[in-house]
Amino acid sequence: MSLQVNKESGVKYDPVFLKILEDIPGGVTIKTDRFPTTTKEIKKGTLLNDGGSGLHNVIKTVRVTAAGVSGATVLAVEPIDHLFKVGENIFLQGATTGTIARVSSTAIAVEAAHNVIASGAVLYEAAAVDTATALYDASGILRDNVKVRDEEGNLLDNLFAGAIVRGTVDESELPYFVTDQQKIDLTARIRFA
Repeated sequence: MSLQVNKESGVKYDPVFLKILEDIPGGVTIKTDRFPTTTKEIKKGTLLNDGGSGLHNVIKTVRVTAAGVSGATVLAVEPIDHLFKVGENIFLQGATTGTIARVSSTAIAVEAAHNVIASGAVLYEAAAVDTATALYDASGILRDNVKVRDEEGNLLDNLFAGAIVRGTVDESELPYFVTDQQKIDLTARIRFA
């Protein structure tokens, strides 16, 4: 009886990353103080910002599911585990920004009334109240799911993760929505298919 070894090769299909051309050697450290208490992990395909001093910030976005009425304070949003939390500023549309008063998986309430917001609009975290400037510009994309809390719900420190800085992604497979400006920020390095 003889031992026979067969070698087979193949390509693993990754629905988020269609092609990876470059990542950051050794990965990145993700800042953990910006996650809601309900967040257990951040998903592969989440946009990241190089915050300097070796720390990366998660970029927060969410899509509106129903047109917002002028003067209202509550927005219906996609029922996903978005990363927004109370006290953060969110760009609403028409150069207005609101400070988040309450958050649930399907709605975000802001402290002051907002203008009409179209269904399908992608909202993002703003740098300050009454500015359309995003708090963070996109500079990379999270390569794998990363656990944020342990089994007891305690926030983990020093989250190390892989980050893709050049390649092709399937936009429909990203866990969060991407704004046109975020695509522009990444255009030289990431192609959205």
